[in-house]
Amino acid sequence: MSERLRPARGWRSRADPDPPGGRVAGRSCLRTDRRGSAAVDFAILAPVLVLLLIGILEIASLLLTQSLLQTAVGDAARSGIVGAGSAGLSREEVVRRAAERLGGSLIRADRLHLETLVYPSFSDIGRPEPFTDVNGNGRHDPGEPFTDVNGNGRWDADMGRAGLGGPNDVVLYRVRYDWEPMTPLFRAVLPDGGRLVLTAAHAVRNEPFPEG
Repeated sequence: MSERLRPARGWRSRADPDPPGGRVAGRSCLRTDRRGSAAVDFAILAPVLVLLLIGILEIASLLLTQSLLQTAVGDAARSGIVGAGSAGLSREEVVRRAAERLGGSLIRADRLHLETLVYPSFSDIGRPEPFTDVNGNGRHDPGEPFTDVNGNGRWDADMGRAGLGGPNDVVLYRVRYDWEPMTPLFRAVLPDGGRLVLTAAHAVRNEPFPEG
């Protein structure tokens, strides 16, 4: 008489019903499995963090450039106040080189624009040339008499005369710089390529140096 085969312990046929909570327990394990979640989180946050870091660097570059411009225009004013050139350079060249010297690799000389304007006094800086308001409209109209302070033959909204001035003259040194972001990414996404016009100014009175 042959022995009847017995199934091995733990074996279960497809016809047998699932044990209570078997499949539910498997789905619960999938929900609690956190393997790989850190990689997914990093993939989502990494672009944002990179943009934030680049933005911080660009703002730092902008603030540093503005600070260098203010220092540069102050150096230019101190160079021009004495009324003399140096080592075969004209007075204008000395002032220009003083403005460019501090920039280094951060400030490009071809984007730096230096302007010097001479005024009768500090209180006249930025003011228009005096005129007679014949029709009383509060502005200068063609034909109305005016005082040609800067001697260019026409009325100007700013009476400043281009130049470095003479002894005891008040001179306004003004620089303008065309700044743009360092990274191509920001130049591509910002309006007008992210370009900004930075300005700095410094007013001084020339020393009573001898003319000529």
